[in-house]
Amino acid sequence: MDFVEVEGKTYEEAVRKASESLNADEKDLDIEVTEVDTKGILGLLGSKKVRIVARIRNSPEEYGKQFLTELASFYGVTVRVDVTKQGERILFAIESGDGDALVGEDGEVLDAIQHLVKLAIAKRYKQSLKLLVDVNDYREQRKKTIILMAKRLADKVRKEGRPVKTKPLNPYERRLIHTLFKNNNRITTHSEGEGHTKKVIISPSSPAHARR
Repeated sequence: MDFVEVEGKTYEEAVRKASESLNADEKDLDIEVTEVDTKGILGLLGSKKVRIVARIRNSPEEYGKQFLTELASFYGVTVRVDVTKQGERILFAIESGDGDALVGEDGEVLDAIQHLVKLAIAKRYKQSLKLLVDVNDYREQRKKTIILMAKRLADKVRKEGRPVKTKPLNPYERRLIHTLFKNNNRITTHSEGEGHTKKVIISPSSPAHARR
């Protein structure tokens, strides 16, 4: 049992009863007040009761997994979600036979899903976590595509001596390109635009490398 409904004369008493019933610390419970009766039994003044529903709070990882599973189910998509820690980042790896529906064009739907689960975790646990949501290894394949594109554009920059722009990319994809050319003495990069997606400008690092 991971939840219980109890009542007490005060909020504190109700929470204490829930804690004892669930055999869990009060700090590990999510509390929802469902009823406050200020009249009390038989309408006696000075009496009241508080009814609550208490649930054992899952870890952010478990909550995120549940959130993603229910979100996919809402749209009629069956998924399996595996959760692993990659250093300071949490990876939610989704496997599904309908993965394309969760990815969308250029990963736009997947980025939106990742944003939603991050907001949900932050709201519930009052903390912001570094996380990545992937579907059927899409991110890894996308990573290879982005790097290949960036190298091709860099070759064009070196040959023509003029800056080129990528299409709008999310923060993770832009970071891949910036990191790729971080120590390149012939190419520089910077982001341009506003909002979540921005273009990356790939430029010659100095006029000496530019064709006039």
